[in-house]
Amino acid sequence: MKSFQAEDEIAGICSALGASFAGKLAITSTSGPGLALKSEAIGLGVMAELPIVIVDVQRAGPSTGLPTKTEQADLMQALYGRNGECPVVVLAASTPSNCFQFAFEAARIAVEHMTPVLLLTDGYLANGCEPWRIPSMKDLPEIHPPFADRNEIPFLPYKRDCDTLVRSWLYLVHRD
Repeated sequence: MKSFQAEDEIAGICSALGASFAGKLAITSTSGPGLALKSEAIGLGVMAELPIVIVDVQRAGPSTGLPTKTEQADLMQALYGRNGECPVVVLAASTPSNCFQFAFEAARIAVEHMTPVLLLTDGYLANGCEPWRIPSMKDLPEIHPPFADRNEIPFLPYKRDCDTLVRSWLYLVHRD
């Protein structure tokens, strides 16, 4: 796992797309108004079929917004805020405890279907708390990445699985 602090919203999502292109699950976040800045790169992620998760912790206002006021007004931006009918999966958490479940599900959908996924939360959830049991890894559903066959040469990036219509993800092997 690697963490990277980008200089702005655009660099954050473009770095996440690069990590995804290199075969890693990538996650980027924003606090509401930054979703508009990420929209063009989200469209690229849809077009290139790259699995990324975009977490939007919604807050009020256009531009730089109001850092202390919660709002839930990014739904239309999340659903339709890209050029040219560019659909994405949008999930919305409703309690602090199900933020984990929805983040896991967003990652599973992104990886198994090779698509960007938006996860909406808000300031109340981000600053809220509630008791919940951290699940054991064995209790979580298995994620099945559509990795390409290592023996498939040349790699065909847009070859589809006949049943799911999902393309393969390049599995990079590091050589010494």
